[in-house]
Amino acid sequence: MTTTVHTPDAVLPVGPFPQAVHAGEFLFISGTVPYDSVTEQVVPGGVEEQTAHVMGSIRAILEAAGATMDNLVKVTIHMKDVDDWHRMNAVYQTFFGEYKPARMTMQAPPPLGFLVDIDAIAHLPAE
Repeated sequence: MTTTVHTPDAVLPVGPFPQAVHAGEFLFISGTVPYDSVTEQVVPGGVEEQTAHVMGSIRAILEAAGATMDNLVKVTIHMKDVDDWHRMNAVYQTFFGEYKPARMTMQAPPPLGFLVDIDAIAHLPAE
C-alpha cells in the first residue's frame, strides 16, 4: 500500500505530483525546487539560497513522514550549472551530521529557471 505525504511546511509541487510517496519502508521524495509557495516566485538569490530552501523543504517532508535527514539513503541533485557545485555543496553539507546519504549530482537544467532540483529516497524502517 502507498500513501502520499503532504506538509504546508515544504514547497508545494509545481506539477501534478505529491511531495512524496510512502511505499513500504521507503519514502520517495519528488523533485523539489526553490519555489516560494507564498509569493509564487523562484526563491531569490543564487544557488546557495536555492539549495538551502530546497533542503529545508526536504527536511520538512521527512519530518511530516516521521523521519529525519538520517533516514535519507539516496539524493539526486540536478543543477543548471555544475560550475556552481562547490557553492551548492557548501550549503548541502550543513544539513547533515556525520552520516551522509549516497548522492549523485548532474548538470541537467531544472525547469522554470530554477538553479537546483533535488529528489531523494529515504528508508523508514517498520516500527
